Amino acid sequence: MAAVVAVACTDKNNDGIGFSLGVKENEPIEMSAVGGKDVILVETNESWVATTNVPWLTISPANGVGTASVEVFVDSSLTNENREAQIRFRPAVSAEKSVAVKQYGFEKVIIPKDTVITLESSANKNDRFFETEITSNIKFKVEFDYLSDEEEVEEWLSCSKSSVDEGETARPRSVKLRFDWRMNTVPQERKAEIRFVPVNEEDSFEKPSVISIVQKPAVKIEDNRTGDSIALVVINERLNCWSGIWDTSENLQYWSGVKLWEVTDEDLPCLEAVGRVRSVAYAYIDTEESIPAEIKHLKYLESFSVSTNINTMLLNIDLGPEICSLEYLKYLQLFSYGLVSLPEEFVNLKSLVALDLSANNFNEIPALLTPENFPNLKSLDFVSNRRSNIKDLRDKGNPEEGIGLYFHTGVDNTLHRLLLWENLEELALSNCYIEGSIPDFTVGEDGVVAYSQADVDAWGGDTIQWLAENNIPKILPNCTSLRLNLNFFTGKLPDWLLYHPHLLEWIPEILIFNQFEKGINASGEAVGFDNVPLTFDYYYDVLPGMRDKFELKEEVNYE
Repeated sequence: MAAVVAVACTDKNNDGIGFSLGVKENEPIEMSAVGGKDVILVETNESWVATTNVPWLTISPANGVGTASVEVFVDSSLTNENREAQIRFRPAVSAEKSVAVKQYGFEKVIIPKDTVITLESSANKNDRFFETEITSNIKFKVEFDYLSDEEEVEEWLSCSKSSVDEGETARPRSVKLRFDWRMNTVPQERKAEIRFVPVNEEDSFEKPSVISIVQKPAVKIEDNRTGDSIALVVINERLNCWSGIWDTSENLQYWSGVKLWEVTDEDLPCLEAVGRVRSVAYAYIDTEESIPAEIKHLKYLESFSVSTNINTMLLNIDLGPEICSLEYLKYLQLFSYGLVSLPEEFVNLKSLVALDLSANNFNEIPALLTPENFPNLKSLDFVSNRRSNIKDLRDKGNPEEGIGLYFHTGVDNTLHRLLLWENLEELALSNCYIEGSIPDFTVGEDGVVAYSQADVDAWGGDTIQWLAENNIPKILPNCTSLRLNLNFFTGKLPDWLLYHPHLLEWIPEILIFNQFEKGINASGEAVGFDNVPLTFDYYYDVLPGMRDKFELKEEVNYE
């Protein structure tokens, strides 16, 4: 609090009556922006009255008779500018006196509570944040400066607010900001600066307000068997896996769910792969993020499986690109993970033979899944891509998140193009929200051909002779498992399906013909096909060679 300074003078008349203020003349009361209290000593034997012309000053007492201590209360400032006022004392007889009061405005500031924050390299997602307090009285924005020699750097920090406006008051206020951070996957420390920059140019400071961020390096993972074991453990931790708990003191070959390459394996990629991880399976996880980046260190991985995430239907996880660097990966299962998309780099997985993305949250089958991009793929599984069970497609739920894998075959050619994937041996689309009719095909269009004599011979004589003679389109010729049940299909079953050589292997009465029970499509129609066969006699009539293969024989009782 500033010292009391005021005008000091003494005024006496011939009768001995006087009036004075116990301060020096022409020295004002000076007060900081927060306000406060000061005292003026009135010395007199007269009556007097004190007044001021501003509402931010209060005088007590404001009048009196004789000597008194007058308290001056100054409110907190409401501006960044200085302000002044006068306190006037009017004695009954003597001349009027005044005291000047000067209050300084609040300085414009942006002051972070912390100047340096150190982060761990990794943590559970719910723990990957920090909060800090910023004191300011101007509108400012939050900017990040990543201190790296590389031209392109990962933006690994984010703020709950992009800008902060503390309103009209000039008094600095404290606001708490939350910053989220991403894991460091490289074995080098990384640094960044968080800058708090005034929005208005006139508020700029000579020195910026900055918090320096330092993140610890990740564990170094080398390209060897030890590196594989470290990668497995880190992935396990970051997936919050409930099942893959290993005794790391044991040899890697004894870890549950882990298989290593052996020198006797026929499809061993190279001798360097011996003893390295060939396959691993994780189950019962708890994550809201993609497969941990450490997956890229499992260089010779052939099979990878992750299944059963918690609260899967609530998640919207984009698969990251790290897994796409595994050139030997053949079998990939991401079951009930919460995925909604695949990265562009996914096309690099040319060795894929089987892809299982069932029980996720895809709204569509990614367009990059084509036979051209995946020439070795034989199994494609999108079963149960549903967020919830909807029986009536006239109510599609939350339009932003979607209901799951939905399309109408009349306006979307997704199923049409999948059925033309000649190499597929398994196609599973059960329990989704596909409506419309199963596509039919015409020989000569879209590259579709009919069964030929060569196909007849390959089936062993005249088993499928009728298909060749009747120009039946050859669709999914290698497919031994087709699952389209529990969708919202209507219309006719096409001939290519009803007379398919593998029809009975598909168990069609269960895995194709029966659609979602009491389901209603978007047009309000009950789902189901118009021409579901009651028996398979029609099939045996034209393909008699199939009867011996599939028809159950009556048991003969010799007793």
